[in-house]
Amino acid sequence: MEFPADEIDELRRVYSNVQMAEEGGYTYFLLPYLDLPDGCIPTNTDALFCAMPRDGYTSRLYFSDTISGCPQRNWNGQARILDRNWHAISWKVNPSQRLIQLIRSHLDAFRL
Repeated sequence: MEFPADEIDELRRVYSNVQMAEEGGYTYFLLPYLDLPDGCIPTNTDALFCAMPRDGYTSRLYFSDTISGCPQRNWNGQARILDRNWHAISWKVNPSQRLIQLIRSHLDAFRL
């Protein structure tokens, strides 16, 4: 799937180390060392963002670690993507947002 160039540029301005990859018909944005909201343990982790419908969700944000120290969430997703294991929570966001807004909406799940 192609995404608007201005939205990808916006991601690169905010997350300078973002990388794009494709696997199994899905496009992913790898966000190494993504800073997590205050109170989260760990304070940062690798994240993998899929802005396409997957697993019954309009988008998913996967994490290399499970996150604690913040609101308890339902960790209902485990996936092997790009030769790594990833974890996801049950969290739905409004799909009619820009890529950067989608990521922020997913991170809102971990705010106190």
